[in-house]
Amino acid sequence: MNHDNFILCMSDQESDDDRPQLSSDTMNALLEFYKEQDEREQKLQEIQGGCVPDNFDENWNLSQFWYADDTANLLAKECLRVAGDEGAIACISSPTLYKTLHSVEKKCKVHLFEYDTRFAVYKDDFTFYDYKSPLDIPRDFRETFDVIVADPPYLSDECLTKTAVTVKFVAKPNAKIIICTGAVMENLAHRLCGVKKSNFVIRHANQLSNPFVCFANYDIDATCKYS
Repeated sequence: MNHDNFILCMSDQESDDDRPQLSSDTMNALLEFYKEQDEREQKLQEIQGGCVPDNFDENWNLSQFWYADDTANLLAKECLRVAGDEGAIACISSPTLYKTLHSVEKKCKVHLFEYDTRFAVYKDDFTFYDYKSPLDIPRDFRETFDVIVADPPYLSDECLTKTAVTVKFVAKPNAKIIICTGAVMENLAHRLCGVKKSNFVIRHANQLSNPFVCFANYDIDATCKYS
């Protein structure tokens, strides 16, 4: 039975004064909820079938907050500049950046390490990644990437520490490292990855209360800035 038929059946049943009735506002809200649920299920089926959608909805249960377009574009441009045509870029828990890099013409390699399996639609560019098991990735990725951008999903010492293990594993000896996280993680980020706080602020499509910045092991402010 689909959602509409279910609601119609509820309305058709014999009512009496003791039976609670749904107000029109509640009924409309319920219908809207089922409509959105059906749309999400349809999009997931399309993704599983190999159709790459224009947009992925944020999953707040996974602590997903997409970058604003200007932030994603500037970071992508910076990564491509640093990597060059022969380089390789790793996006660790940063699907917004990967999606932007994927959409532009380039010669360098880009790979996404991500927990959200919806992004497996990108096939060879995708590796399932759980920060809780930081080295549970193919050994072939050891010292492979020239540029690494990591965006740990949670503002916790454990999450940043374990993400840093992955960063160090996949980074070439002279790799450029960019960590996008809350400003409160500054000291730990510096100790773990040798990165320093930059002036480049991470803007999100949905405003967050915690200030997010870029930490880098090189002078990213010289070339990556808002106009």
